[in-house]
Amino acid sequence: MISTSHISQYLLHCILSIFILLLSLFVFSPSAEAADGVITDLTADKVPIEWNFTGANIFLFGAIEGEIRPDNKPDVIVVVRGPKKGLVARKKERTFGIWVNKNPNKVSSVPLYYSVASSRPLLDIAPASLLDSLDIGFPSLVSELSRNIDVEDSNLAEQYSEAVVRIMEKQGLYKSGASGVKIVGDRLFQVNIKLDANVPSGEFFADVYLFRGGKLLGRRSTPITIHKSGFERLIYNFAYDHPFFYGVFAVILAAIAGLTATALFKQD
Repeated sequence: MISTSHISQYLLHCILSIFILLLSLFVFSPSAEAADGVITDLTADKVPIEWNFTGANIFLFGAIEGEIRPDNKPDVIVVVRGPKKGLVARKKERTFGIWVNKNPNKVSSVPLYYSVASSRPLLDIAPASLLDSLDIGFPSLVSELSRNIDVEDSNLAEQYSEAVVRIMEKQGLYKSGASGVKIVGDRLFQVNIKLDANVPSGEFFADVYLFRGGKLLGRRSTPITIHKSGFERLIYNFAYDHPFFYGVFAVILAAIAGLTATALFKQD
């Protein structure tokens, strides 16, 4: 039996294909004086997180403006950045035969979500210096985090930053794909932004970069809002706005649950 999710995915792809077809009717071959740039849109710019949230797929699609030369076709890079937050990184050390976390260091302004997708490998699109200046790619992300960590030793700061990126990647919050952007024909492109169930809430930005011959031609940024909804939103807002009372309520609720379980076991 075909599930509801499969039907919705099929309908989404059909709608996306129709939109791209209609968009292509309005993207004519421009003259040599036409400006280079990109037109983009999303299938959804708001994603609610409810109790049964298991992840989401957002399709970003667009069209390339300007001259298209067969011998020097443009490339597209899409970077999705989530909200930033300070984290504490610790280094594991062996003490008396036991691995313990030591030497905590705070890393400020850590993106809680970061994904990069491109039409080709990044270094085939642009030089590392340009990618680094635009904060594109994991090496650039490591450099950014190294500057935001409270450690004087640059080598140690880089080790902490690499560990943060590695952990976030294992959790599915940092993603990289050299073939994530699919260019259809010469002007149209699309990419699937996959959000796992553990995606944080907040303001995200999908940044689209247009390159040709190793140079940046255009850039466009589109906001994405991921927010908690329903009962989860009430609990989240209460915990964020009134952390003391939330803690007291949690302790009281745990005590009531413990007393109830004890009473039930005594009856048995």
